[in-house]
Formats: sequence, C-alpha cells, structure tokens
Amino acid sequence: MSTKAEFIKFNAIKEYINNTLKMRSSESAVKKSLSEFDSAIEKVLQEAGELAKEDKRNTVMDQDIISAVEKHLGKRNLTWQETAEEIIRHNPTDLGKISKAINDYIEKDQGKK
Repeated sequence: MSTKAEFIKFNAIKEYINNTLKMRSSESAVKKSLSEFDSAIEKVLQEAGELAKEDKRNTVMDQDIISAVEKHLGKRNLTWQETAEEIIRHNPTDLGKISKAINDYIEKDQGKK
C-alpha cells in the first residue's frame, strides 16, 4: 500500500494563515490546501527525477526542478534578454544542443518558404 507523501505540515499552514494573514481557517480548508500542495510537490519532484534520468544523471539539478515547476505549476513569459540569460546559464554541452535545435528550426522554417 503506498502512502501519500507529506511535505507540508498542518500547523505550518494554519499558523501562516493566522500569523501572516491575521485570519482564522477551517480545518477542511487547511487539509484541502495540504493535499493540493503535497500533490503538486510530489509531481514536481517526480518530473525532476525523470528529467535527471533522461540526462543520464543520478542527481536532480536546478534545471530539472525549474523545468518541472514550469511544467506543473505554470510558466512566466520572459523578455528576450531574460531568455538569453537563462540559456547562457547552461553548461557547454547543453548550449551545443540548444544551438543545434535553433539551427534545425531555422533550416526547417526556411524550407517552408
């Protein structure tokens, strides 16, 4: 029997709502938020693990977490400068793969004209 992962504790949410928002919270609202947050964290971590394995690594790295969070929790639009900065942060091997993908895209796009 698999047990559901618990990453966040009941009192952490209850205290945050009470101390920061200066509000009370129902037990069912806190339990529902716990269930949703724990589920989202579990999905992100599983996805990050799969990304690391696909890249033949035993270590979950920042890029795995970032990609998994974007996939499961939403994305934000970057300006072209922010996009360039994100790309430049990659290691040389990944930069080569990115360069090849861009060149392939350009060749494919020009073939349509």
